[in-house]
Amino acid sequence: MTGIGTQIIALIGAGAVAAGGLLGGDSGTDDQARTALVVDAALARDGRELVDARLRDAADELRVARTPAEARTDVRYLAASGHRIVVAGPQASAAAAGTQAERASTVAGAVAAARR
Repeated sequence: MTGIGTQIIALIGAGAVAAGGLLGGDSGTDDQARTALVVDAALARDGRELVDARLRDAADELRVARTPAEARTDVRYLAASGHRIVVAGPQASAAAAGTQAERASTVAGAVAAARR
């Protein structure tokens, strides 16, 4: 009898959680798309720092691509997830061909585009 009572209580609890998720859950849609930066590793560096400090807080996502294949993967993934994409550097720009990504030639340009 204890096993059945525990299962009934667990079922009621699971139903309550599911109903709460349906009724009070966030719809997951934003009025403004999240912004992502894809920057070539060579361009993202700042002296001894691996990533220029200006890039860290400029966008919701930051991807530093070391190779053309990595840049293509980053751009493809971020585009599929609905991000507004800003690219900087020759590898990232080439990877963004055929997408609606904004292109920048410098870190300052990428930061400015991401903040628009």
